[in-house]
Amino acid sequence: MKLIQLDNQPAFNELYSRYRVSVYAYFCGLIDSTLAEELMQDTFIKVLTKRMSFRFESKVKTWVWTIAKNTLRDHWRSVDHKMKNSFDSLVTEAGDEIFEAPLDSAEAMILKKVNQKQLEDCIKELPTDQKEVVFLHMQSELTNQEIADLSNIGVGAVKSILFRSKDKLIECFKRGGHL
Repeated sequence: MKLIQLDNQPAFNELYSRYRVSVYAYFCGLIDSTLAEELMQDTFIKVLTKRMSFRFESKVKTWVWTIAKNTLRDHWRSVDHKMKNSFDSLVTEAGDEIFEAPLDSAEAMILKKVNQKQLEDCIKELPTDQKEVVFLHMQSELTNQEIADLSNIGVGAVKSILFRSKDKLIECFKRGGHL
């Protein structure tokens, strides 16, 4: 980060390369892909313009995620936008995928698409706070403590939200006949 503060372009490019995919995926999980691309770019423009405000009191990734989250919140405030949800996969606390299909590749691909669509539908039923915590857990590689800090809640609350969300998603899948 010190190099970025000194206008070192390769250092910024490295930071951008490290976080752009996960920041974009975070936005795509909550809004359409075109707007996600725009907000991702806005996030990194803010990272660059606010680089001198980084105080080395937190990790760089926590700082980047705070900017991304605030960029999305600013967008929602400005246009009163309803959230859309799309996740590629749901990951449990241990990091194992919920859906594993020991089928041949063609059948597995079809099942994955069906499961993904069902998952998207089920995630739409989650309350907003649960969607955000689950997505940060899945996409950002942040620890529960870092998610708690970003969300202004305790670590216990993060764990509880993840647990309740997982249970709600499993219930939804059962209702849909997919488990």
